[in-house]
Parts: sequence; structure tokens; C-alpha cells
Amino acid sequence: MSLQEDVDRAQKAERLLKDDTLAKAFDDVAAAIHAQWAAAPIRDQEGAHELKLMLKLLGDVRANLERAVSDGKMAAAELQRINSRVTPHEFARRRGII
Repeated sequence: MSLQEDVDRAQKAERLLKDDTLAKAFDDVAAAIHAQWAAAPIRDQEGAHELKLMLKLLGDVRANLERAVSDGKMAAAELQRINSRVTPHEFARRRGII
């Protein structure tokens, strides 16, 4: 994936994470899973395990979106550095490396 594609993906992911409808959907699904987990009989270990996996996967989806935003910010910074046409020496000097 190119740097610009990472930036574009990050913008889309950030819009999704800020979307109230999607946030409510995540919360509603998590609440429903928790309710089913709480109502599950103690002897239903397999069912409880599956519900726990569902919660983990829901968290993984959110984490994937957050990672896309983070990667996009790094890609944007790299694109800015590339497009600024600063020599490596000037770049290091500006960062206080030398």
C-alpha cells in the first residue's frame, strides 16, 4: 500500500470512528453480547466462550480502525517530509539530531 493510500484509508477510518451511528452500533452489540453472557447458564462454558470471542472480535474491529488512523498519521508525516524536499542533513538539524 502506498503512503497516499494509507492516508486515504486513515481518513475513512477516522470518519467511521467519529460516526455516532457506528459508535452506537458497537456499543449496542457489545451490550447485547454482555447480556447474553450474563444470562448464560454456568454449565454452558462453550456458549460463554463463543460470546467472549465475539467481544474480542468486536474489539479487534475497532482496534483495526484505530491502527489505520495511526498508520495514516505516520504516512502523512512521511509524505510531508518527502514533499518538503529537505536534505537529510537539514531534516536532522531541524529535529535536533545534529
